[in-house]
Amino acid sequence: MRGIRLTYVRVEKGSAPTEAILRPGVAEVSPFLSAHLEGLRDRARDGSAANAAFYDPPREQLIEDLRTGTDDAFLAATNVLAARLADEMTHVNPAPGLLVCTTMEAEAGGDRFAAVLKLEVVSAHGAVLRRLETGEETLAAVTDVLDRPGDLQKGLVYPDERPSSAAVVGDASTQNEARYFLRALGVTLEARENRSAAAFVGAIRKFTDSSTTRLVVAALPSVSSGPPPQVLDELSERSISLSDTAKAAIAAELSNAERPVRLGRV
Repeated sequence: MRGIRLTYVRVEKGSAPTEAILRPGVAEVSPFLSAHLEGLRDRARDGSAANAAFYDPPREQLIEDLRTGTDDAFLAATNVLAARLADEMTHVNPAPGLLVCTTMEAEAGGDRFAAVLKLEVVSAHGAVLRRLETGEETLAAVTDVLDRPGDLQKGLVYPDERPSSAAVVGDASTQNEARYFLRALGVTLEARENRSAAAFVGAIRKFTDSSTTRLVVAALPSVSSGPPPQVLDELSERSISLSDTAKAAIAAELSNAERPVRLGRV
């Protein structure tokens, strides 16, 4: 892939981000950025990245503006994301970093992708963030002190080639309270397949009885992949007694979970 345009903003708890500007040196830093993007996309291909969805269309539109919008729209979207990220960082204690937004283009076919990365620096080189912000340094000149491809803590690539996912997201945090990057971007990650099944059965148990739960557990291995309402309807078609009230309660609980559930073959 090759870089089309690039901006970055220093993000730190308790500090308001500066206005984003188009940064020079995108061609020189393209291999570094491309390696990060391909590292994220590889996670989707090997199944280690969960499916991702946006909370609502306006949040997805910000990422689309990074991908295909005008330069003004690109920078405006970055400013919104930087402000949201800074706000989410006030609730936790994260390391300062560099919010990188870029538009990348595939060498073959010309498909465009947007990437949002939060890059962190080795602590001994923390002053690099300020030199990048002021323009004293270019990103290409300091890649050796930033997160290396494969070690990225937080990043997003849009769109995702998987039909059931809007974006590829990498978030090294496993703690709910530290998922400030996901909240800033307005993204939720689906539960993994085994966790999805466990959550689904737990909701069935909560809103029905033990007999129904046993029937559902027996039927799950052969149900079609899909979101909970679709799976619940299929179970009903198999003569498993699920009232409309129970199905609505189960679907609501699963869709509002920290990681919304989607059932696959289990």
